[in-house]
Amino acid sequence: AGEQSEFMDISGASGPRIRKVFPDEPGFDPAAWDVICDVRSPSEYEEDHMPGSISTPVLDDEQRARVGTIYKKESPFLAKKIGASLVAKNLSKILDEEFEHRDKNTKALVYCWRGGERSLSLAHTLSRVGFQVGLVPGGYKRYRAGVLAFLITMRGFRYHLIAGKTGCAKGKMLEQLEAQGAQVIDLEGMAQHRGSVLGEDPGTAYKQPSQKLFDTRVWEKARGFDRERPIFVEGESSMIGRVQVPKNMWAGMRVGSVTLLEVPMPSRVAWIRGGYKHFETTDVPRLIQKLGVLTQKVGHAKVEEWGEMVAGERWDEFVEDILLNHYDTAYAQAATRSGRDDENAQHLMLPDTLDATYTAAAAELIRMYDVRKPPPVVMDVDAEGAEGAEGA
Repeated sequence: AGEQSEFMDISGASGPRIRKVFPDEPGFDPAAWDVICDVRSPSEYEEDHMPGSISTPVLDDEQRARVGTIYKKESPFLAKKIGASLVAKNLSKILDEEFEHRDKNTKALVYCWRGGERSLSLAHTLSRVGFQVGLVPGGYKRYRAGVLAFLITMRGFRYHLIAGKTGCAKGKMLEQLEAQGAQVIDLEGMAQHRGSVLGEDPGTAYKQPSQKLFDTRVWEKARGFDRERPIFVEGESSMIGRVQVPKNMWAGMRVGSVTLLEVPMPSRVAWIRGGYKHFETTDVPRLIQKLGVLTQKVGHAKVEEWGEMVAGERWDEFVEDILLNHYDTAYAQAATRSGRDDENAQHLMLPDTLDATYTAAAAELIRMYDVRKPPPVVMDVDAEGAEGAEGA
């Protein structure tokens, strides 16, 4: 018999063993787990998290700051002792709120910042109870590195841009394309912003995701796409509100083929009014505030004129005027800056923005452009491209 150790090996003493899971590997499927627990603090979770995960902090923001301060200014031992007490209380809460109703066949994946003590505390507890548990070595840090590595490859897709002036219902065309089986990335939807000074989304309390969470949304959608088929995407600027399209995706979009939607002005006005009803009802003061931002571009007189139209509820007149005197000009300038190939674009004239019109148009676009081809050969992929999108 070999020499006996004075330490107990409890790794498999009871309950299933904890499985290592690597979300940066191609075969990783979040849907394979019944629950994904992000045990970092709520603020860390809000900034970015793995798709489908829930926030189950073993230390909240205040507790984490308190323990960190004690660690640095007083004693590592005291910090660990207080931290352990707090973690134990929070583990009890997590078990009561998230696992009391789950049976033993539940598959739970756990991660923290780098796969250390925070994730191990919950993973160990769940394993001893008898749940099937996975843990991410390297934690969120490794997951984020995998997202960035994928975003670097985004230039290796073909892109077909759906472009057109504001009010041409480009987002609706993307919805129709996706409903009919096309590969679509809705950048405005992921950014929670419509890409203009008035583009904030009231449905999300006017909040946009962080750059990291936006990157995650792009990764989640694109990682399963076929590189021999095109991605249909709206012809956006590189910035959508406060977030940036990943650098190598943007590079691919700049050389993509283009369809320019053209819709009569009355239909554009009606579409805009339908999508911005809050500015005519609950958010009139916010509208006036936002219009003031445009003073430098269009002058005081024009902004005052718009204010009079809004005050008089002359909504059709206001929308048409701001389209002609701001949005159409801004669109042309943005198209020039982007380097987009509008000269060789397909011009698609549509009589209105009705569902039937866009359903038929989407089917024709799929017939013309959703054709399998070898993916583009990229000779100069920028290894810093995805990091550039993060800004740090």
